[in-house]
Amino acid sequence: MTQSSVLINASDVTLAGTLVVPDAAKAVVIFVHGSGPMDRDENSKGAKLNIFNTLADAFFNIGVASLRYDKRGVGASGGDFKRLHQSEMVADLIACIAWVQSHGLGPVYLCGHSEGTAIAPAAAAQADVAGLVLLCPYLTPGPDLLRWQAQKAQADIAGLTGITGVLARLITKVFGGPVALQEKLIARVLGSSADFVWLAGKRVPARWLRDFLKADVAALHRTNQRPTLVLAAGRDCQCPPADAAKIAQMNPQARLAQIDDLSHLLRATSEAGFMDYKRQLSQPMDPRVADFVCAWLAEKT
Repeated sequence: MTQSSVLINASDVTLAGTLVVPDAAKAVVIFVHGSGPMDRDENSKGAKLNIFNTLADAFFNIGVASLRYDKRGVGASGGDFKRLHQSEMVADLIACIAWVQSHGLGPVYLCGHSEGTAIAPAAAAQADVAGLVLLCPYLTPGPDLLRWQAQKAQADIAGLTGITGVLARLITKVFGGPVALQEKLIARVLGSSADFVWLAGKRVPARWLRDFLKADVAALHRTNQRPTLVLAAGRDCQCPPADAAKIAQMNPQARLAQIDDLSHLLRATSEAGFMDYKRQLSQPMDPRVADFVCAWLAEKT
């Protein structure tokens, strides 16, 4: 195995990443991050997901190369994450596609998680891509998706017991519950053209969020008619699991799979909300995710 640190020129910034190449690579996968300041392994402060590095190891074992990179403005990559546009995320991914193609690593596949499942088809529409892997995808429009997430969070708070529940509900009375705060955030971001908005005493980057709220995700998925694996997490509380089937129905070359007891963090869970996230982050990624993706890639390559 060859694993090396690489630098990729993406218009006005340089992206830093890790390239893994097995002997006689059959194809190459580029990983596409979820939302937030994610590094090449899909880790951020307080959320060590270690999804992309885990999948990269699994892909190596079936003869598939991979590229994972720090998002613009994160880790060793240049740029300013807080002023990031979705269009820049798409452009950065297109630059990565061109870079791996210049190295002759075979057909290019994109593997997106969460928001990455929207960025991947947007880039694929402008580049030569053999297929997509969509992990925990969404079809719901941005404003409605944020509302759905807030309802899940509010239900979690309502279900808390003991002193923790009392304190949590007291805080929501003072500052507003998740649903009310999310509505304020949506209104402030869409009602402004500023780079930042204020909410509950916090300065929130608005460029990316405004793009997210306005994006026509359904159009992106309708445009994608290439081989695609759509993997739903049955206990996802960030992207509605039912969206996956709707996405798969748009593409005759799509294959739908679902792991019923999987969360958005790609960990097994018996919970349907956010409260189990802390425990999940102490566990590795569920190996069934790699099994599904590797089986599909082995078939395609």
